[in-house]
Amino acid sequence: MSRLNVKPAPGKQVRTETGAVIATGGQNVQDNSYYRRRIKDGDLVLVKSKSKIGASK
Repeated sequence: MSRLNVKPAPGKQVRTETGAVIATGGQNVQDNSYYRRRIKDGDLVLVKSKSKIGASK
């Protein structure tokens, strides 16, 4: 099953399906209807992956 990297929208506190609080810095979760609904409702936002290819310091 695919995964999503999400974080709570500003000012929100969102729980996982099991009741744990999703980290404000972002967390990997399963791509399912529960998290898609939280995204659609504006409670969660998708976090874009940072590509390390070609990155410089």
